[in-house]
Amino acid sequence: MNQAKTLFMATLLVLIGLVALLFFRGGERREVGAGGSELVVHCAAGLRVPVSEIAELYEVETGRKVRLQFAGSGELASQLEVSGGDLYLPADVSYIELTREKGLVAEAIPAAYLTAGIAVAKGNPKGIRSLEDLAREEVRVSLANPSAAIGKFAKKTLSSLGLWEGIEQNAAVFKFTVNDIAQDVATGAADATIVWDAVAGMFEKVEFVHVPAFDERRKTATIGVLNSTKDPRGSLHFARYLTARDRGLETFAKHQFEVVAGDPWVEHPEIKLFSGSMLRPAIESQLRLFEEREGVTIVPAYEGCGILVSMMEAGAKPDAYFSCDVRFLDQVQGQFEKGVVVSRNDMIMVVKKGNPKGIHALQDLIREGLKVGVAHPEKSALGTLTMDLLKSRELYDALQSSGNVEILASKGDELANQMQIGALDVAIVYRSNALSSEQILEQCEMLSIENDPQAVQPFAVHREASHKHLLQRLETFLTNAAGKEQFLKYGFYWEMAP
Repeated sequence: MNQAKTLFMATLLVLIGLVALLFFRGGERREVGAGGSELVVHCAAGLRVPVSEIAELYEVETGRKVRLQFAGSGELASQLEVSGGDLYLPADVSYIELTREKGLVAEAIPAAYLTAGIAVAKGNPKGIRSLEDLAREEVRVSLANPSAAIGKFAKKTLSSLGLWEGIEQNAAVFKFTVNDIAQDVATGAADATIVWDAVAGMFEKVEFVHVPAFDERRKTATIGVLNSTKDPRGSLHFARYLTARDRGLETFAKHQFEVVAGDPWVEHPEIKLFSGSMLRPAIESQLRLFEEREGVTIVPAYEGCGILVSMMEAGAKPDAYFSCDVRFLDQVQGQFEKGVVVSRNDMIMVVKKGNPKGIHALQDLIREGLKVGVAHPEKSALGTLTMDLLKSRELYDALQSSGNVEILASKGDELANQMQIGALDVAIVYRSNALSSEQILEQCEMLSIENDPQAVQPFAVHREASHKHLLQRLETFLTNAAGKEQFLKYGFYWEMAP
């Protein structure tokens, strides 16, 4: 009996262990990407060599499968609506812009630069030095179909220079990918063609001739996440890997591509965000959605901007700063890239329902017996703006000496809380402070202030931030259509350019 019981317990423990193992392995798979067993990447043929190698390295490092489909950038773009997939990597960012306009692409991350030039046989036996030489009668030219990025670029640029017709007449053949036309020169089937610099470098029997008119018009290979993906987190995971300076970009550089300044590779990045507390209701839900989509962690610090600036002056280095007002970004501008103004927010007065004290204007705040709440002028943007507002109306000193100031809060939501519990008769807050509280809306009234004083909110990335591309995507996500809706919901005015 004891032996049977022992055997039963041992079997039970093994089963529990197997279930736990499957659970944790399942969790690990979901962490990388929960949408499927492999990612489908539509990639320009000219990027075949580095991208194939990157995909192999990614599979080894992460265990995630990547299926690559190669063709000309334009041919791929025309197929996306039908074929779907997870990612699209054309040789020219214009294709990303085109597919984004069609609603096919969401996030996009730059990877490498491509510069066009003339490919000739090793030693340049025909002495081809310029675009004009391609129109010489004895020169056989192979060109790419305009459905390929290099073909589109060549036709557009040569047409603008008045050279297209003469060179087109010498074209013995049009092919669908840049690799095909480079191969024509390598095998002697053509004397010259127009290719990307990095592609020419992949062929031992090909020599590259720089063209000044092309050097000025370099293109950017950019990977885009398709809206058809069932696994946005997994797609962004691979996109971040491919464009990481210590992962995919090393492979691009090894194959003679000029690469962008990419982010470092981190499996699960962490972002430190300093934000004025008045912005919290407008951005908090979007931050959570961004974390889930990107597979990152955001650590926000919501405080009065005076406090945040003091922390930065003392050495704190957030990755990004969303300021309540531009003047508080100005105080630490040396630490940040140029800020992007996102919104404006009204300063208002909040009084009890029915306005029992008959408060209608700033002048009323100095009447005897009122309990007035204002923000601290050194701890918050709201406090500084309130002080400046009162001084401009010649009321600041009178209010200070009246004894009416009951609270000097570090941020507007503290004043809103005091109004909710009835500790104040009136408070000067941001409109968003009031609209973000159901109790304020039920128990209080909002009063506009003459001439509508406003704060202006900029978003800026720290100059020393490691993940600048990720932070740019965060800015885009916070200000997309859903993000804008959140700002408007809480009484902000929209300032971002369409």
